[in-house]
Amino acid sequence: MRLKKFLRFVIPKRVRYLLWRIIPKVYLINTYLLHRSNPINNLHPIDDKFVIKQVGWNDEQQLKKTHDFRGPDSYRNKVPPRLNAPEWIGLAVFDRTNGDIAYIAWVIIKSIKYFEEFGIHLKEGQFLLKDGFCIPDYRHQGLHTRMEQERINYCVRSGANEIFIQIHNDNKKGKESVLDNGYQLYRQNHVLQWSVFNIYRDLFSFLKNPIIKVLK
Repeated sequence: MRLKKFLRFVIPKRVRYLLWRIIPKVYLINTYLLHRSNPINNLHPIDDKFVIKQVGWNDEQQLKKTHDFRGPDSYRNKVPPRLNAPEWIGLAVFDRTNGDIAYIAWVIIKSIKYFEEFGIHLKEGQFLLKDGFCIPDYRHQGLHTRMEQERINYCVRSGANEIFIQIHNDNKKGKESVLDNGYQLYRQNHVLQWSVFNIYRDLFSFLKNPIIKVLK
């Protein structure tokens, strides 16, 4: 921990970001499975200034602003391909006072190549929750807890009875959250993240075929 603080002090932020993009990283990721056929009725309360709805191309400017917090290439690499793909559904918490997105998260309603590389082909009645992100200024207001419940309810009301979610193994709070919602550990895989090439894939699938492009 002291070494990390020291490196942050002596290495400029731009250099740290460049190194983070260039150096490939391998993580252990946990896939969890929830069996549920009825929606959650006792939803975690949030402030009345927030409204939750599905995002689309009409929300392009708000989505760009949101993804500025995630790096200069985040919007271009993630949002347009997802909005154009029928398998992806974006749900967001909007702040009524200024129209900004406070929290963005995605639901995958049909099987996609990214998840199939982990050995899981989504069947009818199976959905995948992917990539939730809260804007820093809106953290600690209960939005993450509420959105996880809202995503589960979206899946159930859309015909799902089994819901998958993936959490990095070192994300202790994330693992606690999904277990509290009734998920059970399904399997573990190693993933390769190589940001400079926009790669985030199952490690062994990448080693077998490093050339193909996978929407993640």
